[in-house]
Amino acid sequence: MNEEKGFHRLWHLYNEAKKNNCFIYDKSRKMWYTPEHFKEKYGNIKATDSLISSFLDDLVVRDPTADLHADQKQLVEKIDKLRAEIAKELRRLSELNRTGLKSDQDRQKE
Repeated sequence: MNEEKGFHRLWHLYNEAKKNNCFIYDKSRKMWYTPEHFKEKYGNIKATDSLISSFLDDLVVRDPTADLHADQKQLVEKIDKLRAEIAKELRRLSELNRTGLKSDQDRQKE
């Protein structure tokens, strides 16, 4: 097994994140790392090239605030959709109630 010190293959992620004030996101584990935390955690990693390559596939450099804004936008869209559904249901219930009252009034006249 060709084992080597693997962090040198991850070093570009650390540098890019640090330079751009970003974090490193692990998509498979859904974990965020500051550049320093990432270096601390994986700085002494020893692994085969294939293991490091597989690990690299799951890592991206991201601005965590951009993801927060995207999450907020999604949440607002969900809330708007729910409000529209509630309004539609209230109109339907109001119509049923109005129709039901007319039927009762018609029966009372008979």
